[in-house]
Parts: sequence; C-alpha cells; structure tokens
Amino acid sequence: MAAGPGSPAEQRVRLYETILQVTPDLVYVWDLQHRFTYANAALLAMWGMTWDEAIGKNCLEIGYEPWHAAMHDREIEQVIATRLPVRGDVPFNGTNGRRIYDYLLMPVIGPDGNVEAVAGTTRDVTDRKQHEDARRRSEERLAAMVDATTDLVYRTNDDWSEVDIVGGSLLLGRHGSLTPQWLDVLIHPDDREQVAREIARAHATASTFKAEHRVRNDSGAWSWVSSRAVPIRPIGGPITEWFGAATDITERKEHEELQRLLLNELNHRVKNTLAIVQSIALQTLRGSDDPALAYDRFESRLHALTQAHDMLTRKQWVRAPLEEIVRTAIAPCMQDDDKRFTLRGFPIELDPQRALALTMALHELCTNAMKYGALSVDTGHVHIHWARETHDDRDNLVLRWEEQGGPPVVEPVQRGFGSRLIERGLRHDLGGHVTLDFHPTGVRCEITAPIAKEGATA
Repeated sequence: MAAGPGSPAEQRVRLYETILQVTPDLVYVWDLQHRFTYANAALLAMWGMTWDEAIGKNCLEIGYEPWHAAMHDREIEQVIATRLPVRGDVPFNGTNGRRIYDYLLMPVIGPDGNVEAVAGTTRDVTDRKQHEDARRRSEERLAAMVDATTDLVYRTNDDWSEVDIVGGSLLLGRHGSLTPQWLDVLIHPDDREQVAREIARAHATASTFKAEHRVRNDSGAWSWVSSRAVPIRPIGGPITEWFGAATDITERKEHEELQRLLLNELNHRVKNTLAIVQSIALQTLRGSDDPALAYDRFESRLHALTQAHDMLTRKQWVRAPLEEIVRTAIAPCMQDDDKRFTLRGFPIELDPQRALALTMALHELCTNAMKYGALSVDTGHVHIHWARETHDDRDNLVLRWEEQGGPPVVEPVQRGFGSRLIERGLRHDLGGHVTLDFHPTGVRCEITAPIAKEGATA
C-alpha cells in the first residue's frame, strides 16, 4: 500500500526537504554523468539561478571555471570508483563575490549496493580562512621577529620547572627545552640564589621577573644576561606560563668592570704620582741654600716625570719597551748628539711602575753626568747596555750604565737625593738590586731585576 500524505515516510521527506532548504550550507547531488539532480535553495542563490535553469547541467554548464569543473569531475569519478568520501576547499566567484568553500563529497549507495549518485555539502568558510590566514601571518611575523632579535626569547610553565627557548639568540645553543635542572646547570653558582629569589618574588606577586645574572653559554664560558619575563594568565585566573627575553650584556658588564679597574688604577696612579712629586719637592728643597738652583732641579725632575707619563699614556699604561723608556729618559741629555750614547739590549717590556722608576733613575744619572761626569765634556760617552742573565735559576734583567771619557770621578762624601732615588727607589720599585759605583774613570750603575715571564719578548 502506498504511503499517504500523512504517512511517516512522507513526513520524513518533507522534513528532510525543509532542512535542506533552510540550511545555510550548499547541498547538491550529481548523477553518474556529473549532472546536477538536486540543489538546495542556498546553492541556487549562490549560483543566481532557478532550479529549472540548473537542473540536468554539469559544473561547466552552470558557469564554473574550467579548472574548477575539471577538478570536480575527477573527484566525482574518484568517489564512484573508491566509494570513499573526498574533502577539500576551493574559491568560487558567485553572487556573494569571491568566497572560500569547504566541501565534502559522499557516494550514494543504491538498493543494489552500487553507487547511484554522488551527494555533496559545501560550507562558506571564507571568514574562518581569513582568520586562519591572519593568525598564520601574525604567527609568521612573530616568529620572524623572534628569530631576528639578538635577545634570547623563552617561555616557562607556571612554576618555572620547564623552560623552552623559542627563538632569538643562540647564546645557549640550539632552541628547545632546557634540562629540568637548568637553574643548577646553566646559572652561575654565585647567581643561583638571586635568580631563585626573583622567580619566587615574581610568582608570589604575579609581577614581572627581572634579574641580571650569568649563564653558561654554548661554548662553556659564562655570559652576562639581563632577563625579563611577564606572566600569562586568563582574566581573573591563575598564571599559566611566563614569556620572556634575555639580553646578552656581557660587553656592558666587561666595560663596567674595566671602568671600575681603570678608576681604581687612576686613583692609585694619582696617589703614587703625588707621592713622587712630594718626595721630589722635599728632597730637592731640603738643605738647598740656592732657591734658583732648587727650582731648576725640581722643574727638571718634574719634566722627566712628565715625559715618562706621556710615553706610558701612548702605550695606554699597559707595558712599554725598555729601549723607548731609556730613550725617553736620556732625550734631554742628548742635545742633538745621539753619538754621546751607545744603546744595546734585547727586546723587553716593563710594567708602568717599573717604567716610571727606571725613567726617574736614568734622569738622575743623566743630570749628574751633565754636571760632573762624562756628559760635562765633549769627549765623554755613556754606554747603556741591558741583557738577560740567570742568577739562582731565575732570569734577570741586568742594565748597566757606564760613563767614559769624562773628568776623574770623586766619590761624594754624602749621598744626595739623586743617589738615594737610584739606589733605594729602584730597589723598591724593581724588586731587585742596584749598585752605584763612583769609579775614577766614570760613574757605573748596575741594575738587576727579575724578569716576569710575560714581560720578555725576545
């Protein structure tokens, strides 16, 4: 008996038809010749056609672009052959403009068990695709910015037990998860307590984590970083993770340390220089009955000290070659006649303290030679030789000053400041031994000082 208008079968047909007509999705059926045998209202509206205009036509005849029609032809045949669904997304220019559609094609199985048609549903996913594309582009831009930065970018879980390096600087090597023991492995022992304390503070107050500390870099050395991380959490909810960046500040820290050392060194040098000037002033003026002579001597000694400072400044107060030290000290005594001196020795550099002491001592020897010794006459000559000699299994610098051709020398009854500066000052500043001999044929001075291994360049 056929089903009546009010039979359950008819009711189901009317229900299905109503659902298909009111759904915003596009619903359609192709026969085995790829002709449309059904299209719901939404699809007809998208085409801008009535059913009478569309019935029995294929995609190309409906107005699909050739490539689009050919794609669906292949997919229909695939569904018929495999009896499996096919899914995809495709752009289409319809009455709503160019939109992106997600579609699903399914086989319709007849009573005989064969595929008798192919049904499909299509949904407009333009807005979703645009959001996905915008999010993807945003993520790509963020990833590019992270990789372009010189900072090390990281994220952690809520309690900092898991730390991932997500991009930026390769200070710690490759990006990825750090060892769970990162605090004990990567953070400098002297900084671990500070870092742990700052993590606890930031976690307790749900505020920004900030710390400057040292980390073990990819080469195994220690690098300074300035690290800052902010908490991530839903509104009103607990912290779910932290996102942060660490800037390599090693150069800045090294510069600050160098500045500190330079300031300390400057203070030390200023104090030493003032002490030297004070000593020169006291010794020069003490017992002098001739103010003009005392002034000349004081000025001469200050000039020698100034010349030594100028030379060391050119050498950035690190080390100075001994030959340059000697030439600086004797320059005022040459009087445009470098034949008055013979210099010979091996290459060696002295630290600033020794350079200053030796300069002042050589200046005193020059001054004495010009007044009373070899340089006081035209025939006089001074030999300055230095060599490396071994005493008590230790290398020593031995510098000898020998005057020849001057007037006979008489040993002074009382040693003046110059002699005391040479004998006592050099002994103290060079850490060695000094002998000053007033030999009748000319003054001789021998200076012996241990050679620091890094000081010799010969």
